[in-house]
Amino acid sequence: MRLAIVTIQRNRGKWLSEWFAFHHLQGVDRFIFYAHRCDDETPAVIAALGNKVNITAYSIPDNTERPQLAAYNHAYRNHGHESDWFAFIDGDEFLFTTDALDLKASLQEYQYKKISAVGVYWACFGSNGHLKEPAGLITQNYTRRAPLDAEFNRHIKSIVRGHQGAHFQADQNAHLFSTIYGTFDEIGRPINSGISEHAPSTTRFRINHYACQSREFYEKFKRSSGAADAGANVIRPETWWEMYDRNDEQDYLLARGSEKIEAFLSQNGSNIV
Repeated sequence: MRLAIVTIQRNRGKWLSEWFAFHHLQGVDRFIFYAHRCDDETPAVIAALGNKVNITAYSIPDNTERPQLAAYNHAYRNHGHESDWFAFIDGDEFLFTTDALDLKASLQEYQYKKISAVGVYWACFGSNGHLKEPAGLITQNYTRRAPLDAEFNRHIKSIVRGHQGAHFQADQNAHLFSTIYGTFDEIGRPINSGISEHAPSTTRFRINHYACQSREFYEKFKRSSGAADAGANVIRPETWWEMYDRNDEQDYLLARGSEKIEAFLSQNGSNIV
């Protein structure tokens, strides 16, 4: 089995090494990376890791409408025959398995089922009370989240089967593909929208969504960074921060694996910010 991740990111170079290392250690074989309006260290990070991590990189023109949909459709149209599964996630999302050694081991159960995609639920993390952006790994610095059954954790991202033909319609969001056999969550419930009607199930897969980071990050970048699935001019209101900055529960699940990430980056000459 071969597993790829498709992602479109804007100016996340500071945290990109950790993101690549984490998913590489989760068993991801290949990354198809789309840079959108990046004027930071993103190209240098990709170049530094390119000999150790399989990265195919593209640049999305600044004026592209709904750049996330454009990137995802391009990726599947041009590379959909090259891997068995494709996970479509963002740079602030960390996809992992909660019941096996790596993602491919958990995906084995779905390999021969009549489904086209597995929908994975969010677990949204708050600011941890950080006013300034701390140095170090995101998975170490942000360990407080909303309850797993919080309403916004019904959002899903898709792990889509290759070799079948899948695409987004112009009026869709970037969470759910149009597929032959449909999208189902990890326990077999059908998903017909980017926000599931079902209560989240994360006993096999989960996406830690570090939506907020620090207040400084929100004010300097997140608030006015646009939305890749909507447009570059989207401004997030203060109510967005109030909704997502949830720090109800402590969760060290990924923080416990930070030594492996640090070791990988150290061995491969990448800096940990």
